[in-house]
This record gives sequence, C-alpha cells and structure tokens, in this order.
Amino acid sequence: MYVLTLPVLRKMLHTAAVDLKENVNYLCELDGVAGDGDHGIAIGHIADILRTHADDITVATMNLLLEGIGDACMAVNAGSSGPLWGTIFAGMADGIDDQQELTDIEFKRMFAQAKEDFMDVSKAKEGDKTLVDAFYPAVAAIAETEGSIETILAAAAEAAQKGADATADMVAKFGRAKNVGERSLGHKDPGAVSMAIFFAGLAKGIKA
Repeated sequence: MYVLTLPVLRKMLHTAAVDLKENVNYLCELDGVAGDGDHGIAIGHIADILRTHADDITVATMNLLLEGIGDACMAVNAGSSGPLWGTIFAGMADGIDDQQELTDIEFKRMFAQAKEDFMDVSKAKEGDKTLVDAFYPAVAAIAETEGSIETILAAAAEAAQKGADATADMVAKFGRAKNVGERSLGHKDPGAVSMAIFFAGLAKGIKA
C-alpha cells in the first residue's frame, strides 16, 4: 500500500500553482487565437487560490483543503474556468473522507469522483477541444496505473500532456472558440494546456 500525506499534497498543489502562474501570459496568447484572450487571467487567479490554500497549515484535513480550493475557484469571475476547476476540486473533496492521508486506492477514488462531478456540469467530450481532452485521459491513467502515487501521477501527467497536444488537430466545439471553426486548427486548446500544466505540477511536486 502506498500513502499520500497532507504535507505532500500541500507541496504538490503549491508546485502546480507556481507552474500555472508562470504560464499566465502563454495561456492568454493561446486563448487569443480563438477566444477572448483572458484564460491566463482566470488561471492566474486559480493559481493564487491554490497557493494560498496549500500554504495554509491551519487546515487540518485533505478534504477541507480541497473543499476550500473548490469554493474559492467557484467565485473566480473570469469565464468558465473558475466554476469548472471549482467543480473538479469539490469533486476531489467529495471523493474522500475527513482524513490526513490517502492510500493509492483512495487517491484513485478521489479523481474518479472529481470526473463524475465534472460530468454533471459539463457535456464536453474528448475531441471537443476543451480541458476535458487533458483531464479525462489523466483520470483514466490514474485509474489504470498501478504502483506508487508518484508513479500514478507521472502517468497522469503524461496522459494530460498528450491530450493537450492532440487538441492542436481538433476543431473547437465549445465556448467562444467554436465560433471560429477551422481557424482553431493548429493551435492547442488553452483549457487543456492549463490542465496539463496542473498535472505536471502535481507530478513534480510529489518528487520535490
């Protein structure tokens, strides 16, 4: 059995926050191709939330930490990113009990619940050129990979990156980007890219 502790989860979230913050301008540039160019701004707010909550050592359990992040993300007023990311973190909190460590089995359950909750609010499917193209493959990799949580996260990060890269060959079918049709071809979806950065940050943070 492999175990993830609360201090390590904090470190993972903090690392992901730093990496997301460093990519704000890049994400805005990506979003400027087919959207309104503000995706990076929203992700910057989410990164600040992640860092603030990850660094708050007064929060005693994992589900309270994740629930707090989810609630704060829901309040981000910059397009759909805040509510969508908020739903993911709230789902992660729903998937675990009031605890300070997770086994690999509980870790898998946490992300399975996050996907289930996300599917209740978004009808996007893989291939629609959204964050789903990175998020769903990452969750699938988490479910299918055996071994340490570090090994599981490495697989998730790789799957998310592959999914984000693949969006360059897709035509957008959701949000403002769908209005530009074929012009979205050749450019990665900013939502998928930000999700890939998040999973890469988690994978890096668990090794730090």
